[in-house]
This record gives sequence, structure tokens and C-alpha cells, in this order.
Amino acid sequence: MKKLLLIVSIVTLVSCLGFTQEQEIFGSRLGIGFVPQYTISGGMRFDIDRSISKTANQWLIISPQVFMVTGGRYGHEFEELTGLGLDLKHKIYLKPNSMKPLGFYAQYGVMFQYFSITENRQYTESYSENGVEYYEVVEGELNTKLYKYGANFHLGYQWLVGDKVYFDIYTGAGIRISHNNQNEGLDTWYNDYWVDYGYSGTLLDAGFRVGFYF
Repeated sequence: MKKLLLIVSIVTLVSCLGFTQEQEIFGSRLGIGFVPQYTISGGMRFDIDRSISKTANQWLIISPQVFMVTGGRYGHEFEELTGLGLDLKHKIYLKPNSMKPLGFYAQYGVMFQYFSITENRQYTESYSENGVEYYEVVEGELNTKLYKYGANFHLGYQWLVGDKVYFDIYTGAGIRISHNNQNEGLDTWYNDYWVDYGYSGTLLDAGFRVGFYF
């Protein structure tokens, strides 16, 4: 009986120690980061990283964005561009038996961006005369509402400095679909390059992040 009580006590103690260790390793963490390359497009993107599992090294990344440009960008001349965006990604670190946000990873997700662009340009305007609809080319101020949807898949590597600061580099593929309120179908006005505001199609997507964990 004494041996049985001793065995039960040892098993209970080991279980408690294991549970305590698991709580320390798999505890929730929050990170805040900045993506410098968005400044090329006249924007700012901040990443909010949140661990979402206590048994696997998986994270949810929420990436709000704001844009503000005057004078033009990417060969387009406009008076003003303002915009908002949001990315949502699921990130999975590939290193086994580790819960640190460190090493190789895979991530996938969706994105949305909205832009309001004010410019002076020529455009087609319709009018009616004697019950007949006509079209004419006019020049003046035009406001374009641009909507972009897409998805991404990335492979990357993240470094940790100490336990708080991270540096992250990633590359992969994506798809974009853009529409505006001025013409039917896919956007054709701001669709010259992969990074253009109204690009539609597949693309190679890469980036760099820096941030810290709480």
C-alpha cells in the first residue's frame, strides 16, 4: 500500500511539473511589427502577430494599412490618393518541438485594399438629347474608387534578437483582382506593374518586417 501511494505521489508530481512547464512554453504572445517597403507606395503597414495555439507554433497576423500620396506614383499623375487596406494571414513555423517565433515558416492569407484617387484627366461622359444617349470626351476633375482583392502564399525565415525583437524576410506568390467605379471589368487605369494600385493577375510577392514581442 505504501509503495502504491509513493508511485501515485510521484506520478502526480511529475504531471504537475509537466503542466507548469507546458503553460510556460505554450503561453499566448503578442507582437507588433512594421513593414518598411510599403512606404514606396506611399503607405504604412503595421503587423499585429498573435499566437493562436497552445499545442502548435501557429500565429494569426492582422495587417492594417493606410495610404496617402500627392503628385503621383508609378508613372501616374494625380492630385491625391488616399487608401486603406487589411491583410489576414495564418503563419505556421516549421521547426519541430519549439514554440518560439523563430526559423523557417509558411503562411497564407487574404488581402483587401481600397483607394480613392482624385486627378484631372480626359474621360468619357454620357448625355441625352431628344431621347438619344450620346457620349463625349471631357476633361476635368475625376474621382476614382478602386477596390483590390487578393490572396498570398509565402515561405520565410524569422530571426530573434534576444526574446523580444524580430527580423523577418519572406517571398512567395499571390493573385490580385482589381475593379474601379469608372469602367466595367478589371481595372485598366492603374494596372501597369505588379505593385500598381489597380494590378490584376498573378505576381511574385516578397517583403521584410521588423518588430518586437511583448
